Amino acid sequence: MIEQVLTSFDGTLSLEEIASLHDVTLETLISLVEFLRTRGLLDNVSPSSDFDEYHRFRRVIHFLSDFSDSHESLQIMWNKIRTARVLIIGIGAVGSWVATNLIESGINHIALMDPDVVDISNLHRQFSYTESDIGRYKVDVLKQYLLTLNPEVSIDTYKKRLESHTLSVELIGSVDLIINCADKPNVDSTSLWVGEYCMEHNIPHIVGGGYNLHLSLVGQTVIPNKTACVKCFQKTLEEENVIDTTNIKKLAVKNRKVGSVGPMCSINASFIGMEAIKVISGCIFPSNANRRGEFDVIAMDIEYKDFQRREDCEWCGKTGFYNNRRS
Repeated sequence: MIEQVLTSFDGTLSLEEIASLHDVTLETLISLVEFLRTRGLLDNVSPSSDFDEYHRFRRVIHFLSDFSDSHESLQIMWNKIRTARVLIIGIGAVGSWVATNLIESGINHIALMDPDVVDISNLHRQFSYTESDIGRYKVDVLKQYLLTLNPEVSIDTYKKRLESHTLSVELIGSVDLIINCADKPNVDSTSLWVGEYCMEHNIPHIVGGGYNLHLSLVGQTVIPNKTACVKCFQKTLEEENVIDTTNIKKLAVKNRKVGSVGPMCSINASFIGMEAIKVISGCIFPSNANRRGEFDVIAMDIEYKDFQRREDCEWCGKTGFYNNRRS
């Protein structure tokens, strides 16, 4: 009986007609509908008026519906995605793909930070740049491309190199998420710079990771004072990576060249983009909180390592400087 009743919920019959068709009381049917609604199992027949730009993003919205427990919660998720502002630092091999993923997924406000111009060596792995763009600032080129995807989006650009004191409210304004894809001078330094600013201002942030030989780092997602912070990761890694250097000599390789390919970069960017959508939605807890992974291109496999928030952390620990701070 239940199966026959459920198949009648196709938007063509009223509840009264369904009750009469299957010889059940209207009260029983209303109770069933309410049960299904509270568990997010009912979709509106004509939801277009409930969601901003529904026809452009209907598949994204339907994907998000798998994570919502009601039509109302889905509306809240989508509104957060549409109104959030995301800063992406470094728009090269990973950041350029991340920016595109987010705009295509309905993010309506982003900011791009990168001081570099397009070089011919970028073209094999960085998205949206062409030979005709060589010598132009990356932020200008990527902004121009993203506006072809959706001319209504808001895009701010900063031709700034990330350094220890680059980030400020005066420069970047209010942001809901920061994604760090900058790798100069190295990922460790940029992660700490971004991480500390975000802890101070209570901003979720994602370490965009990187690549080395056949491995690609799938970086962690940090929710201040809810998950392990960047400093927690650093302290744990330093403890675990202690080795006896007595008989070790450093092999200096000047101008070492690290190889990478477009597929590796775009795969990493897809993980980051998915995490960003989860964070911004406010309803989907990110998968890479308290962990980071290594994607092995040769084996096509990911090995994750879990981390814990530390009580002795100088940032978010029991007596940490940014513990429970609110901006």
